[in-house]
Amino acid sequence: MKFIIDDIEVIFPYKFLYKEQLEYMQALKQTLDEKGHGILEMPTGTGKTVSLLAFILAYLAQRPNTIKKLIYCTRTVVEMEKTLEEVRLVLKARKAEGLNDNFTAVGLSSRRNLCINPDVVNQKDRVDSECRKRTAEWVKRGQGETCIFYDNFEKSAKEFINNLPNDVYSLSDLRKNGGYSMQCPYYTAREMVKKANIVVYNYLYLIDPGISSLLSKDYIKESVVVFDEAHNIDDVCIEAYTVRLNKPILAEAINNLKIVETQIQSETNEIQNRLNEEYKKLIKNLEKKPEGELNQLVIPGQIRKARNFIDFMKRVINSLRKKLKDNSEALKTSHAILHHTKSFTEEIQKEGNLDIDSLKQCGERLNLLLNTLQISETDKFRPLSTVAQFVMFLVQYQEGFKVIFQSNNYEGTLNEKLMTLACFDSSLAMKNIFASFQSVILTSGTMSPIDIYPKILDFRPVVAKSIDIELTRNSIQPIIVTMSEDGTELTSEFTFRNNEDVSRNYGNFLLELSENVPDGLIVFMPSYSRMEEWARQWQKDKYLEQISKNKVLLIESKDVNETSQKLQQYRKCCDVGRGAALFSIARGKIAEGIDFEGHYGRCVAVIGFPALNSKDTLILERCKFLEEKFKITKNDFIEFDAMRQTCQCLGRVLRGKQDYGIMIMADKRFAQKSKLQKMPRWIYKQLDQSRCLNITSETAITVVRDFFRQMAQPFKIADNSYFTQDTL
Repeated sequence: MKFIIDDIEVIFPYKFLYKEQLEYMQALKQTLDEKGHGILEMPTGTGKTVSLLAFILAYLAQRPNTIKKLIYCTRTVVEMEKTLEEVRLVLKARKAEGLNDNFTAVGLSSRRNLCINPDVVNQKDRVDSECRKRTAEWVKRGQGETCIFYDNFEKSAKEFINNLPNDVYSLSDLRKNGGYSMQCPYYTAREMVKKANIVVYNYLYLIDPGISSLLSKDYIKESVVVFDEAHNIDDVCIEAYTVRLNKPILAEAINNLKIVETQIQSETNEIQNRLNEEYKKLIKNLEKKPEGELNQLVIPGQIRKARNFIDFMKRVINSLRKKLKDNSEALKTSHAILHHTKSFTEEIQKEGNLDIDSLKQCGERLNLLLNTLQISETDKFRPLSTVAQFVMFLVQYQEGFKVIFQSNNYEGTLNEKLMTLACFDSSLAMKNIFASFQSVILTSGTMSPIDIYPKILDFRPVVAKSIDIELTRNSIQPIIVTMSEDGTELTSEFTFRNNEDVSRNYGNFLLELSENVPDGLIVFMPSYSRMEEWARQWQKDKYLEQISKNKVLLIESKDVNETSQKLQQYRKCCDVGRGAALFSIARGKIAEGIDFEGHYGRCVAVIGFPALNSKDTLILERCKFLEEKFKITKNDFIEFDAMRQTCQCLGRVLRGKQDYGIMIMADKRFAQKSKLQKMPRWIYKQLDQSRCLNITSETAITVVRDFFRQMAQPFKIADNSYFTQDTL
């Protein structure tokens, strides 16, 4: 269908358009017209992605001098492929209307997802290093095994890419074309990104400083960047700038240095000639460049010579080792030890006789040296690279970071001590993105309360809007359960952790849900540890056995492949009418990227309040930083984070206007006013406060039965809830 928003003619690939979609596109237009950034929340299952693409591609076609490129960022490869298929759908609809936009869309992912060389692909976890072995500069000079796919790409890259038709190139398309043409799909995609009008790739291609540097030279200011499912973008930013070290990593870093040192001390003329050439280039870079010409990287004198650099890195590692040892002793009597980055930097400088400039550039110097020595298996040198990244960030950032020593629960090894350079300021990662692009749009189905994102990401959106939902029938039913049948409070609070009555009441409630919910039931719990504790109690009390009689019971594991297999089994059980119950984690894989459309998700139950552990040192320090810099209190942030995780789980149940399902929140804290205020409006307005708020599990089961009886009645979407070509 075709319609106009102000002066932009939009081609929509479906015969009807929901009111929410039109409102979403109007908000997009305002953002792009004002050449600013925006935050948009749109209910799940209402066509957010196709609406966004239909409008932005129309804008791109009709205002090519205003917007020249769309960069669409996703979190997973599955989401990337889905987005590219939506792009294909929109462009097909535009072509059917006689519009030949000559747009090219391409997805970019890692070598692992694009490589077609069987000798490399079969290496599994070593794909990156095996690829570099065959594609490095020195290989071109006949010094190693080559890759025929890369060689063919090198010979005719420009001609090959210029001859590619304007089309949509998903990862599978790139691999297929690479097989036909015998050209490397990965490097083809890297090159296509430069000319493509629409690029789809992972968040980290823009956020992670180590990855974004590969693409930053090709940025176009007149671009619109979209971060889809952006409700957790602050966590992604913080993780990208946080670096962890422990004793084994530092030991491996020393071993890395020994390997490099052995090569440097080699008497072979070839290696010595390469090192001499490298040194000459570094000296040459000191020369003043003509005005207007970019200065090349200047490596400080202390680490310019390879041997000096190795000695420098030894002193860095030994200083960090001493710090870890000293603080490990102190950890015997303390939970965690904190250091400000400035004082910590000064201490290791003094300990190792280290200058600031060399610390800032040690990562770049390491990369240069590995390249000079023709070391392609850089994955093996990740410990040394991690040390370099640690000290580079340490001296670069004085605010928003702290060095924290604590027992290593991160990797599950309780006895190992961990030294973390912890980032608390998510705005650092986004600052350059907001400055580099004309418009950046953060969008998701669950971004309430919207006003917190401009604070923690430190930017001013020109549009910040939450789109409501119009439903002909109450096809989603939120329920807040706070008590069991006997009046005992339901809660996952720490003080009730060992309360067997609470555990039994939750188990009994899940048993009743399994008896009354048809097809698929998804249950989310606060953490793996809490799920394991409850499951042991439920096993003892025979609840799991009884639930299994009603539905096939499956439990999410930490193993990604195992979880994927369980998801397939879950869907199969729903398809054949057996029904299934899936126990999951509120912050796990299933909560974030998996849709449970139709009969796969008739009920989502969040059991317990998925709050961060406010006693965890990293969380506590992050809260302190947010309060000091942005005036966001600890309670507000903890509640905000728990509610966005909860609502992301609940959103799995609605994947379209004709879909329906129950949304259950089972914890007394969900009924508190401060929590209700942080719920997306499209969920909150469906909450019948007289019947479904602050109720017992027994009453909840009655509501569930009534809901599914109502949903079994014949239904037609009301004509006034959408537009057609004739009514627009």
